Amino acid sequence: MVTALGVLAAVGTGHDAVVLANEWSASVPTLIDGVGAVNHQYSKGWEFEVAFRGAVTAALGDRPRVFSLLRPYTELWVAERFTALPAYHRLFHSCNRAFTVDPARRLDHWCGECDKCCFVDLVLAPFLPKAELEVVFGGKEPLGRDDLATRFETLVGLSADPKPFECVGEVGECRASALLAAQRRDRRDDRLLQALAARLPELGADELARMRSTHQPHDVPSDFTPEDLLV
Repeated sequence: MVTALGVLAAVGTGHDAVVLANEWSASVPTLIDGVGAVNHQYSKGWEFEVAFRGAVTAALGDRPRVFSLLRPYTELWVAERFTALPAYHRLFHSCNRAFTVDPARRLDHWCGECDKCCFVDLVLAPFLPKAELEVVFGGKEPLGRDDLATRFETLVGLSADPKPFECVGEVGECRASALLAAQRRDRRDDRLLQALAARLPELGADELARMRSTHQPHDVPSDFTPEDLLV
């Protein structure tokens, strides 16, 4: 719906591109025993992007172009760059409890315990000081709560449960985040984080480089590519 409305707006206002912000891991499905691969965010994935772009081209020609600028990148790559934008650290909000059906139950702050909160905390932990994340989460940082261990175990693939049906990173991204965060001086006494990291396989230099580099496939046009974006 968002992409289709973007195309409608572009045509109506004379713009020649609809630029989305769906990253690489949006294409990674949840694997369910006896069912197979299910991607709850299929409309953010690469397969949908290609199919939708084909439909737009068939109907309207080569304009507007439809693509995701973040398609080549992991959540880890996005998180690292986001930490360099401190003006937004106290403003952004990615907790799903802000979007409950019942308006009376919606939160205007991080709940600090859902899968989204746990993932956001985990993927930012390698790059932001612990004290900063405690402020972001209003004093209820998920990594500081031992009772959320099972949620983190699921995110990093240490549980028999499949990846949550939430917009969270895939297992490799979560594992890399946990291992990198555990190396921080201000995280050495984090019981939950250190316990998770101790159970994970070592993160090799090649795997870390892969997490921080571009991924294929993507269809980012050259004229939308800053010099440092695809390097």
